[in-house]
Amino acid sequence: MGIENLDIKNYREIVDNAASLVAGRPSKERQVQKARIKAILNGGPDGMKALLGNKMETSDADLLPAPNMLQSGIDRLAQKISGIPQVRVDILNHNSSDRAKFRAEKLERIVTSYDEKQNLSLQLGQAARWLPGYGYCAWIITTRTDKNGYIYPTAELRDPYDTFPGNFGPDQEPRELAVLRRIPRYKLAQLYPEFAKDILNPDESESTESAYGPGGGSIGTGYDNQKDNNWEDNTGQGVRIIEYYDAGGTYVVFPEKKMILDFIPNFLSGTPFIFMKRISFDELKGQYDHVIGLMAMMAKINIMSAIAMEDSVFTETNISGELESGQYRKGRFAINYLAPGTQVSKPQNNIPYQLFQQIDRLERQLRMVGGYPVTDDSQSPNSFVTGAGLSELNSTMSLMINEYREIIKHGLQKMDEKRLELDSLLAAQFPELQKKPIQGFYAGTAFSENYSPIADIGGDYRTRRVYGVMAGFDEPQKIVTGLQLLQAGVIDVETLQDNIDGLDNIAKVQERIRKNKAENVLFESVLARSAEGDPAATQAVIAIYEFPAEMTEILRLFYTPQEPQLTPEEEAFMAQQNQQMMPQQAGPPGIQQALMGGM
Repeated sequence: MGIENLDIKNYREIVDNAASLVAGRPSKERQVQKARIKAILNGGPDGMKALLGNKMETSDADLLPAPNMLQSGIDRLAQKISGIPQVRVDILNHNSSDRAKFRAEKLERIVTSYDEKQNLSLQLGQAARWLPGYGYCAWIITTRTDKNGYIYPTAELRDPYDTFPGNFGPDQEPRELAVLRRIPRYKLAQLYPEFAKDILNPDESESTESAYGPGGGSIGTGYDNQKDNNWEDNTGQGVRIIEYYDAGGTYVVFPEKKMILDFIPNFLSGTPFIFMKRISFDELKGQYDHVIGLMAMMAKINIMSAIAMEDSVFTETNISGELESGQYRKGRFAINYLAPGTQVSKPQNNIPYQLFQQIDRLERQLRMVGGYPVTDDSQSPNSFVTGAGLSELNSTMSLMINEYREIIKHGLQKMDEKRLELDSLLAAQFPELQKKPIQGFYAGTAFSENYSPIADIGGDYRTRRVYGVMAGFDEPQKIVTGLQLLQAGVIDVETLQDNIDGLDNIAKVQERIRKNKAENVLFESVLARSAEGDPAATQAVIAIYEFPAEMTEILRLFYTPQEPQLTPEEEAFMAQQNQQMMPQQAGPPGIQQALMGGM
């Protein structure tokens, strides 16, 4: 289907829609808050200025003794929710054929390869900070071509700071999305060579600002003042483009020239993007939007405490009378000559203990409201010294983590659905894509195979994302809890292995475990026979002692049935034959000789 046959919105309609998303009242208010949150969570002098005001000098802001608890809190939270949930494709009937089970497992491997090709683990690490920080994040469904020319579906993460969603429907998903991006002028010309002449020649007669919106309105009002507001290019250089997404497709608009540079039709069911939104009352709110005031007050009191402590150490010196030297010297080796009757005193400055009480009070409030318990810092408050108290303290954090995981699970299931659908559509349109290679890790085992999007996906795009039974635990917790669950019969060994990091090839690990168990059984049997006086068994035990690395081969030789005893004539004939052949040794030097006694 050609572009001329599609319902393409005109420039004005696109810009009007984007302007309403970007320059509307909710977006303007949200953008101010996002700018403040962005500065605070990035930390440094700009963060302190955003917290305490812009009147301070940058050098002063960099030296202020105020901890950035929001930055620490969001890192802790992100580390708990950034893990990739496993892919599951359910079989409707558990008694289904092996073919159906194989197809389900292959579909899981296909989706797993999608995840690895787009580096989803790194994307989720970033999204896990944006989701609580800004309150939402978005992926764009598109394609990626590998070095061999094969096209695969992928999802590209967009910076929420530059992303503006439309109204939400009953399913809590927006129907449209606008993304403002800055790109160097020369690069934009390379991407769209047919418009290179217009792109490379800026129109100075028209204001870029006025070109953003209808009727002289500006999409960039209050936005272009931010020089570091773009994830892709935070240098503030380049020109603005607008990416507008809806169910019809993707529009790339160059406002400076009032041009539609590109239109990519959308053939997917629904919109070509994925939107993850933090659950709030009725507005897009970040996790820490409502605790900025607490952190600002805590920072001010910390600064006051530091000033009070410095004043108590470096107190002034009061002199009553005259000095013979005319100057009062301070220091370890200083000598002062005082006239008779001169009095020197240093007042005692006491730091108000209420300052430290207030700091503790504000910290407790900030942690409680922000969902950042002290146990995340390996601390145990005096008021929660029991196991039940610590469990209660962590329960709020656990509920919050579970809620974020549900959001991520839902978003990734929608992502899987759209990527599988896009893969099928590509294969239907391009015959060369009807069979493609995939690689990756599945169930802890590496795989490399070919797949057919049409046959293997088959129009069924449903997946289920699940977190492991010990998701969010650190490794010692996983091992201890896993062994307890295994002993209680709640999980099996394979489930425990799936949930322990570092077991990259579980199938190979299981093979080695089975081998070791078999060897142990056989060796115990050899020991028992040796104890009963079997000379062959004793010789085998000695050989294993001398060559422990060759125990497998020694046990194989021991349990291999021996050929019947030959007559002298047969032995002479076999010796003659062996002289004409290259001798082959069945084991390391000495093993065969050690086992000459046979069984």
